[in-house]
Amino acid sequence: MMSGFKELNKRSANSYQQQRQLIKQVLAGKLKQCESCKQALFVVLPGQEKAPGVYCTKGCTAIELEISLPK
Repeated sequence: MMSGFKELNKRSANSYQQQRQLIKQVLAGKLKQCESCKQALFVVLPGQEKAPGVYCTKGCTAIELEISLPK
């Protein structure tokens, strides 16, 4: 049973690192595509129509971020 938890934790950590890299690349202006629909990913900043984050047009990729703009 403990082995199952270790595997789950390992997968979660890998997934987190992949998302983190993807977010960094998109925020740096690199063209990245959604793994599901192959549409370009885009950034939504605070004050725009939806929650800040990284999205694709179809909604397959929807990574909401806690972002605050400097005052």
